[in-house]
Amino acid sequence: MIIGLTGGIGSGKSTVSKILKNCGIEIVDADIIAKEIFKSENIQKEILEKLGETDRKKLKEMVFNNPLKLELLNKIIHPKLIEQLEQIKKNKNKNQILIFDVPLLFETGIDNLCDKTIVVDIELEKQIDRIMKRDNIEKELAEKIIKSQMSIEEKIKRADVVIENNGTLDDLEKKVLNIYIKLKEEEKSNEYNSSSRKF
Repeated sequence: MIIGLTGGIGSGKSTVSKILKNCGIEIVDADIIAKEIFKSENIQKEILEKLGETDRKKLKEMVFNNPLKLELLNKIIHPKLIEQLEQIKKNKNKNQILIFDVPLLFETGIDNLCDKTIVVDIELEKQIDRIMKRDNIEKELAEKIIKSQMSIEEKIKRADVVIENNGTLDDLEKKVLNIYIKLKEEEKSNEYNSSSRKF
């Protein structure tokens, strides 16, 4: 079973991912794969040719101030990312539970590789505050990054499970552990049905 995990930037998705990893579920972090793709010589050359910049910080400011450049960067990185995730899916054990931790799960169509999808939701003001503190950026850029992603309302509409992360870390852990228990029960009972997108 492959579970797609996503949420807006600063939603707490990485924390959910860590909790599931501590439970023994293997996590495939799309950000780590994308960073490796970004560093490859051929990709660096293509980015430099098309965007004129390969410094990550400068690129971040550039693309989130210019939607067309963001789209161009995504067109360079995402096909390679999808290729690698398809290969991971192909090679996984039949009964293994894998989490695909993907910030742009629905935007890239990677949800089509998943049997279930989980979205982490958070109140907007908390989200903006977290991004500003974590990335040391101004509020305006944080808002632009949020707006560049699919709206949380649309993500919730598409998700099988929504985790609201507006409480304490303990609250979040309880919610995630509940999902983990349901996943393990499904795995043990062998009742998993790929056509059923509810759990």
